Formats: sequence, C-alpha cells, structure tokens
Amino acid sequence: MSKKTVAAVFLLALVVTFTAGSCQKIDTSRVLFTSAQPLKLLDPIPLEYGELIAAFPHLGNSYWVELWFQKPDKTISIVLVNVSQGKVVPRATIPRK
Repeated sequence: MSKKTVAAVFLLALVVTFTAGSCQKIDTSRVLFTSAQPLKLLDPIPLEYGELIAAFPHLGNSYWVELWFQKPDKTISIVLVNVSQGKVVPRATIPRK
C-alpha cells in the first residue's frame, strides 16, 4: 500500500473513532404528554399578525413557544404562546423599511 492510502485509512479510522466517542444516548425517560385527557384549545391567534414564518422553543421555559409572523408590508410580529396555560402574549412588532 502506498503512503497516501495508509494515511487516508489512518485518517478515516481517526474520524470514526472521534465520531463514535462523541455520541450520547438520548434521554427517552422524558415524556411530553403524560395525561390521557384530550388537548385543550388555546386562545386564537389573530390573523392580523400575518403569516407564520418561524416557531422557536423559549430557551428559559419549555412551556413557552415563540412564534414569528410576517405581515404583507413585511413587518415582523413576535408572539409568545404558553402551551400549558393556553396564553397568547404579543411580544414585539418590528417594522421594516
């Protein structure tokens, strides 16, 4: 085998070793829905917020979701939704020029 082939095999083995060593087992003990009760309806989100363009989990509290909307005039509206309590709270409006 040539030196390039040996080097390529060694590099591949090194990458596989580091990749396998960095794997973590996913925690499957956490259950999202623990109740057999039907889901309740949340407060409606007004259509005047515009079209939904993104949804993000809130970093500080897993019960809150941040929704980003875009109006036809390109204004961005950010709304927080508490999925546990059913609250919809307007957070910010960002006008665009």
